[in-house]
Amino acid sequence: MLFATLPANIARYFMNLGMLKNEVRPDGQAAYVPNGLRVVESILLQHFSPGDVGVCYVDQLDQFVGENTRAVGLHAHNPLGITFATDVYAQLAGLKNEPINATEFRDLARHPALQRHRPHLKVLVGGPGSWQILHKNKQAEWGIDRGLDGEAEGIILPLTIAAERGDDLPAVVHGTSPRPDEIPATRHRSTLGVVEITRGCGRGCQFCGVATRRGRIPLARVLENVRVNVSEGADTIMLTTEDLFLGTPLSDEPCRVAATLSPTGGSFPVGIAAGRTARCGLPNITATRSARPFL
Repeated sequence: MLFATLPANIARYFMNLGMLKNEVRPDGQAAYVPNGLRVVESILLQHFSPGDVGVCYVDQLDQFVGENTRAVGLHAHNPLGITFATDVYAQLAGLKNEPINATEFRDLARHPALQRHRPHLKVLVGGPGSWQILHKNKQAEWGIDRGLDGEAEGIILPLTIAAERGDDLPAVVHGTSPRPDEIPATRHRSTLGVVEITRGCGRGCQFCGVATRRGRIPLARVLENVRVNVSEGADTIMLTTEDLFLGTPLSDEPCRVAATLSPTGGSFPVGIAAGRTARCGLPNITATRSARPFL
């Protein structure tokens, strides 16, 4: 995250570019990606065959975009670099400096593989930072056909099917929050071993979309996602919740899940977020692959 705040024009002086090389599977697909992207992958695999769905990094895009490709989804985290830390720190080196993550995302949107096959494919963009592209009206400039705003579970599959057929769709599609049981189990490993255990916090603040949602991911699904991550080499499991404050309706969920993961009532070789486990009375254990016998 620190490197993402660097100005693109001087980043090479501070970074070892070898650090940017990503781990890939033998077939060229990404070894791990953000958990939200893994959820999207699982939804698409409910309709499409594994051979028709690929999840890759930008360096392998040429391997997966070809004459038969009909839809490409871009995951946007901070595509314009306008979050607080990125925007402020990059401009310390000059007001016109662009953060490296903004440069990298623009290069992705303009990737030669996408340009070569534009006549027969649709480019969709979603993720936690897609609002930046929509807010700044960058869709046309970057060749993005559809912007997804909000949660993707209920809209990504019909959008992809429509793109496969060549149908016309609105430039922006808004997603709504799914029920917890509508969030599918992931098929492959997520970055940092992230496993989602709640959606929303349930506090009910009307000005906050997160607070108006209240849902626990079914425990069996949480355990299944842990197994998938460990089986593919994750040596850390990060239980992720949108409930940041004590006293909310979901504030006990990390403790409940952590206790379930601990077969001896407090000792399990997969690390849980430190702040939560300390309050649960569970040790903060560095995760190791010795988790596998328990799963």
